[in-house]
Amino acid sequence: MRVKKVISVIVSILILVVSVSLFICDDAKAAEELQFEDFTYIELDDETVEISKYNGDSSTKELVIPEKINGKKVTSIGDSAFEYCSNLTEVEIPNGVTSIGKKVFFYCTSLTRVKIPSSVTSIGSNAFYNCQSLESVKIPSSVTSIGYKAFCNCSNLKIIEIPPSVTSIVFDAFEGSRVVICGETDSYAHIYADGNGIRFFDGDAFICEDYIYREFDDGTVEILRYAGSKKKVVIPEKLDGKKVISIREESFSYCSNLTSVEIPAGVTNIGAHAFRSCGNLTEIKIPSSVTHIGDGAFCDCRSLENVKIPFGVTDIEDQAFLWCKSLTSIEIPSSVTNIGYGVFHSCDSLTSITVDIASQYYSSEDDILYNKDKTILIKCPEKKKGNVIIPEGVKSIELRAFSGCNSLTGVEIPSSVTYIANFAFEGWNQNFTIYGKAGSMAETYANEKNINFSTESIPREPTPVSAPKIGETFTDAKSKGQYRVTGKQTVSYIKTTATSGKVTIPATVKYKGRTFKVTVIYKGAFKNKTGITAVTFGKYITAVGSEAFSGCKKLKTVTLNKSLTKLGDKAFYNCKSLAQIKIGSKVKTIGKSAFAGCTRLKKVILGTGLTTIGNGAFYKCTALTAITIPKNVKKIGKQAFYGCKNLKTITIKTAKLKSSTVGSNAFKGIYSKATIKVLKSKKTAYQKLLKSKGAGKYVRYK
Repeated sequence: MRVKKVISVIVSILILVVSVSLFICDDAKAAEELQFEDFTYIELDDETVEISKYNGDSSTKELVIPEKINGKKVTSIGDSAFEYCSNLTEVEIPNGVTSIGKKVFFYCTSLTRVKIPSSVTSIGSNAFYNCQSLESVKIPSSVTSIGYKAFCNCSNLKIIEIPPSVTSIVFDAFEGSRVVICGETDSYAHIYADGNGIRFFDGDAFICEDYIYREFDDGTVEILRYAGSKKKVVIPEKLDGKKVISIREESFSYCSNLTSVEIPAGVTNIGAHAFRSCGNLTEIKIPSSVTHIGDGAFCDCRSLENVKIPFGVTDIEDQAFLWCKSLTSIEIPSSVTNIGYGVFHSCDSLTSITVDIASQYYSSEDDILYNKDKTILIKCPEKKKGNVIIPEGVKSIELRAFSGCNSLTGVEIPSSVTYIANFAFEGWNQNFTIYGKAGSMAETYANEKNINFSTESIPREPTPVSAPKIGETFTDAKSKGQYRVTGKQTVSYIKTTATSGKVTIPATVKYKGRTFKVTVIYKGAFKNKTGITAVTFGKYITAVGSEAFSGCKKLKTVTLNKSLTKLGDKAFYNCKSLAQIKIGSKVKTIGKSAFAGCTRLKKVILGTGLTTIGNGAFYKCTALTAITIPKNVKKIGKQAFYGCKNLKTITIKTAKLKSSTVGSNAFKGIYSKATIKVLKSKKTAYQKLLKSKGAGKYVRYK
């Protein structure tokens, strides 16, 4: 009986072994690897296909994964399928794929673009690990999870768009990637970004060159983030053909390589902390279009030296220049209506703060910033030395007004002062003394803060001749000009008193015992002075304002200087006697209609630094016979050479022109059989381009 039981057990075991073996065989059969073109794949139980390996030519760069293999739909890309395909640059995943497995594109170092379809629901761990060339990724709304280190070490990944459908992102999914996440406010992506120190923006964003930007409803754009690494940055006026009007908060923050930045005309807003902690930034050019400088915009830019705030700025928010350790001087234009708290705090090289005399809100005296009627002392520059005598009438000394002024030995406070903020004299030295009357607020404050106090007065020096103030105007008989003081050493030539003959604009002019450089010819300075025949520029002039010489019908000769950088709109409009002009190599822009209507202008030499020829710049210059367009020109405005009917020879040395940068009818009405000489490599393209911009059908191209 026992033998029968043993036999029965053995039989049962054999049946079990056979059953398991059959199951394993069936499973192996289901997982059998098959080949289709360059792909290894397996058929799944639901009669769909999973790609398990790509076996294509290593030279393949662009790849479209098939939607079907042998009539069966591809629904999955298996683990490591494209691992180490280092030459791939673009991959399109077909609709129907629901899963991107682990390490699928692991170390695809040349991959710049991947199209993920709306069918995908999950992206596996390490899926795009070390895809160093990948710049942007758009996650479709079907995806719910992004795995462990999915985009780890994607060092050029600038932007990833994540929909609200995503409810799971492993904490180190973007480790080693300097990425910006775009999505919906309060979504999981937003919470994840905030929790992991990643920049987040609400809405769509785009990439152009080294800039991440968003578009406003009116077609203008805001820079969200600079993703480049250049030392010297000239922010473009347009991105993808759309005008840049705003630089968002933190967009350039912590860009430690930056040494100089030029912000384009048209930008109105510099956001909070936009350039925070750009430690090597020494120069920033702010255009007159800017109206708002946000909180801490240049905070901790410790190498920033000289800043000229242009006319047009109305708001300078809190701590805008906090910790700018190298900043030595600041000029505040009359347009500024608001200066926030601590704007110049810890600027310990700052020696002077000057305010345009025309300001209705602020003033300066002895390099110290006050409100307009000098009842509130706002800030003393921290590098100021010696003694300060606060004028009678001041009622309030604001928070940290003298903070960090360690080189001061004394401050005399008048009895009119009834309020001194708690930290007004923070950081005073042991030899520092407050002077004032017995029983005054000055004495009370000094005793409370344990500061030396004296009832004596600070010795007065003889009253000097009042120094010229910014905005002050004067006339110089010798040079026959009126001038406006624009800085400690600079003036603008605002109007000529001459009515005829030759005029020389001097390099320098003296006023109140000081010598000033003449740097700007103001708008309309010579407008409609029909008797002026010749003008010579002084060597320091950098800009000619709009309509400066407009309507000077007898002006035959203009001698420009080498320092000039800009010719404004209609600068020489309708100067009908002007015969020739030589423009220096530093001029970047020729404004709109600058020489329009100069009907005797026969010879024009454009400088090598020129980048922009404005709309109608040489409109109907009918005597012009030849022009050479230099190699750096990027933009030629509409009707730039319209109606130049004797323009027979055009030499184009630039390779930077394209349809979007050459305006309509730019060359319409030139000599019908003109010869246009172009770069050999651009002949076909430029022939088509210039024809579309008005050049006639008989024009020859060489």
